[in-house]
Amino acid sequence: MGKDQKIEQRAKVDPGFSERRGLLFRIARRHGWAVTVTGLALVALTDYLTGDRLWVGPGYLAFIGFAAWALGWREALGTVLFSALFTSQVNLDSVYPYYLPVTGWDIALRVPPVLAILALLAYARSACDTQWRLARTDPLTGALNRKAFFELAGAIRHSKSWHVLAYADLDGLKRLNDAEGHEQGDVALKAFSSHVRKAIRKDDLFARIGGDEFLVYLPVRDAQAGLIVADRLHRAMNGAAWGNAERPLRCSVGALILAPGARAIDRELRTADELMYEAKQTGAALALATAHEHGGHLTTERRYLQRRPMIERTSEAAESEFRAQPRKPRSRKLRAAA
Repeated sequence: MGKDQKIEQRAKVDPGFSERRGLLFRIARRHGWAVTVTGLALVALTDYLTGDRLWVGPGYLAFIGFAAWALGWREALGTVLFSALFTSQVNLDSVYPYYLPVTGWDIALRVPPVLAILALLAYARSACDTQWRLARTDPLTGALNRKAFFELAGAIRHSKSWHVLAYADLDGLKRLNDAEGHEQGDVALKAFSSHVRKAIRKDDLFARIGGDEFLVYLPVRDAQAGLIVADRLHRAMNGAAWGNAERPLRCSVGALILAPGARAIDRELRTADELMYEAKQTGAALALATAHEHGGHLTTERRYLQRRPMIERTSEAAESEFRAQPRKPRSRKLRAAA
């Protein structure tokens, strides 16, 4: 699908789809640089105005440590050099306590411990990020795993947006593994996952929850857009011969189009699973239903079963309707993800 069409069909990404981590783990590099530079500038200004009347070393160390955590070891080392040069010039080539000559012992006792602390901070941040990703991603395909999907989608208790929950199953993977070996099956799974990721946005949820079962959870503008997006996902998932020419893999998809309101991912997932099995019995089909949560129950309404791509007249009419709407300027995030 074209980039413009993809932007038109999708709603703004729900904030609940962002990684739910502590604030210190979600600091973007540009924000890290802004905090570091601003903080060091304020400390340096205080150092300049107070001279030897006030020791501001802890202030320098606080923002140097922040740089090590948010930006990395090399960036923190640069802030160390800046801070040391600036404070020594302001305080007449001396360090605390002022007016005493700097000796080799001063350097030996002060610099290595500071560098060690910075290295530990940078390593701790890197290790935390690595372990967080490993605990929440499938090692073969790079998609989210079951734990991460329920952690992110389950945290959304109420939404003002329509959503599509697509439950996909690769048909024929077991036969491919038995005939060609698991290595060939792994190649097919990786190719399938890569292709699906290209068809969705960066912040849409894409997870592998079983051997050949995948989930896509994304916001759309309305029910009609949900039908179109579900159909395009089905086409993308069946747009190439996964596996090999003799044993191609196809994909059965059950798509649930959720109205704005309460969310209960367990109930919604069970219904999407039922739709997927209905599509699987037909053979690489697409089964769709619109639904809404009400009073602790999930009520499904209109149902569709497509053995082939959606009726072109319906799809084209809805697509022209979206094209007729005035386009909103693309955000930087959407341009990067498109």
